[in-house]
Amino acid sequence: MFKWIFFLSCLCIFGFVASAKADTIGPNNCVTCLGSSYTLTYTATANPDIFDIFLTVDTSATTLPGDLLNAVAPKVSSSFVNVSFISGPFGTVTNQGINSGGCGGNGNGFFCSGGPGLAIGSGDVYSWEWAITLASPGDLFTGSNEASIKASFVTPAGGNAGLTSEDITLQPGSPVPEPSTLMLLGTGALGIAGAIKRRFLA
Repeated sequence: MFKWIFFLSCLCIFGFVASAKADTIGPNNCVTCLGSSYTLTYTATANPDIFDIFLTVDTSATTLPGDLLNAVAPKVSSSFVNVSFISGPFGTVTNQGINSGGCGGNGNGFFCSGGPGLAIGSGDVYSWEWAITLASPGDLFTGSNEASIKASFVTPAGGNAGLTSEDITLQPGSPVPEPSTLMLLGTGALGIAGAIKRRFLA
């Protein structure tokens, strides 16, 4: 009995981790990632037309050491009613795509956040959150590689250093749980299994 409880607990933890795994592009499986990795996820809100969009950019393996990240632009729908900045290292948000200098050009469904250049290199990971309002929940791009991400990199002097432009799969849910969270879940499962074992042996 105890072995079965332990087995089922481990299976639940494994299932939780597997379901939380987000689709990440880069650093080596895309042409224009320039050594960075991109993860794009969403969560539903109380309003069915509004979604929270999360972008994480990990520049740890960048091929542009010494340069700066100065704009990011996701596309999660062909059009949207409104988008607002929630959190991130820079917070302006416009209905634009990206050109060689940062936010600019026609939006075509992209929204862009730009600001002061961010250092890129070992250990430099940045995250943004926006709230996007759609005309209908079905307008959200949830198909494989249906969404897109752009990022602009500049030199310290402000010149163009590179541009990421890639398709990406927008994944539901939250970011992958940290190891400490998994350890806490595992410890709790073992504790419950131990309590049940003692009860059956009593």
